[in-house]
Amino acid sequence: MEAEQPDIESKPELNIIQAIELAIAHETEARKSYLSLSQETDDPELKTLLKEIAMEEASHEASLRSRLRLYQERHVLRDTFSRYVSPELCEEILKNPGLLALGGRRQMVTVLFADIRNFTSMSESMAPEAVVEVLNTYFTEMVDLVFKYKGTLDKFVGDALMAVFGVPLPLPQAATRAVECALAMQRHLRQMQAAGQTPIQGMRIGINTGEAIVGNIGSDKRMDFTVVGDAVNVAARLQELAKEVDADTLISQATFQALEGQFKTAPEPSVVLRGRKEPTTTYRLNL
Repeated sequence: MEAEQPDIESKPELNIIQAIELAIAHETEARKSYLSLSQETDDPELKTLLKEIAMEEASHEASLRSRLRLYQERHVLRDTFSRYVSPELCEEILKNPGLLALGGRRQMVTVLFADIRNFTSMSESMAPEAVVEVLNTYFTEMVDLVFKYKGTLDKFVGDALMAVFGVPLPLPQAATRAVECALAMQRHLRQMQAAGQTPIQGMRIGINTGEAIVGNIGSDKRMDFTVVGDAVNVAARLQELAKEVDADTLISQATFQALEGQFKTAPEPSVVLRGRKEPTTTYRLNL
């Protein structure tokens, strides 16, 4: 007795997942039918055969459900990670889920902080709904550039974003990628302004390279894959300093050294960053 096949073509509104679940349901019904028939026959050999077939159906059904569940879990993970990393990096994470285990490791990274120039004064004259629309458009464009240059979106903080280059997988020339991304972000915002696509007046970016703790931080029920440490703090301070010295993008000494003269830069006077004791050498990045 063969399991009745679902008439998928007669129900075009079913999506593929629903169709698979319907097919599995037919496997269940077939198993029940085999067991029912085994109760109706007095032939011991046929009774045994029907029970064996029912067991095979049960094993097949369990296998199908397991494989479907695995696909659905991977699909959810892919959908989640695609919001934070490029499609290529997302696939690498799915191949190596151990990268996201709870815990951390030391790793060299380049961190980029960017926020909107004069955001408070701009938003005060706009309706809340308009502010959200402006931010969504801006973040969509900027995050696309982060992904293009192999960066990972760490978080949004108000009108600021934090991106990291070199996680969760090491990235050759991470500092170069981060600076290329910063330049692309500045250029693209100018293009949006010229086309009348945004009221945003500009952005401030701070970039730093150094060793940080990388990994999932939190609990088994709630954790975030993030980067913490002094390297992150310095990048955030440089973004703040960019506002004070009226610079579009500032990079640290460590990032400058990693670039090996690939970009146009100008040294800034050494300054003691907030929360630090020693003066920090910074460089203005020119378009």
